[in-house]
Amino acid sequence: SSARSGSESLTSKMVNITSKEAQIITDIWNHLDKQGTTAHALERVFAVYPWTTRLFGSFNNHFKASDSGVQGHAAKVAGALEKAIHNLHDLDKVFHQLSEKHQTIGVDTQNFKLLGQTFIVELAIQLKGKFTPEVHEAAFKFFLAVAGALSSQYH
Repeated sequence: SSARSGSESLTSKMVNITSKEAQIITDIWNHLDKQGTTAHALERVFAVYPWTTRLFGSFNNHFKASDSGVQGHAAKVAGALEKAIHNLHDLDKVFHQLSEKHQTIGVDTQNFKLLGQTFIVELAIQLKGKFTPEVHEAAFKFFLAVAGALSSQYH
């Protein structure tokens, strides 16, 4: 596989998630505090990449995982990821409408990749020694595919 620059367009079809990786992803998801992990990933993305807060004016500069706005968005994101986990080989269809919505409101597609990165950091923190290179690779490919699918309706 070749390295891709951040500026190239990526579709979820370009990411091949093997059956073993799908099982790893599913196992992690099934044992995860989905809401809490997603809220912490959002807090981290907002702190590390502050420009990602631009469309969240309703949060009134409250970007901690425990804040109500972050909790509300975490519930939506976790719900979307739940659908993705159960439809790993049809992510463009799963995210078709969500992709259109995010384009309409002006979300930068790079933000999807950034949230994937912060989610992987949260997984590493939580899983500790169970966060093996294989788990890292499976999570990386999953979030890359999700970012591609969320970007699929942008034009």
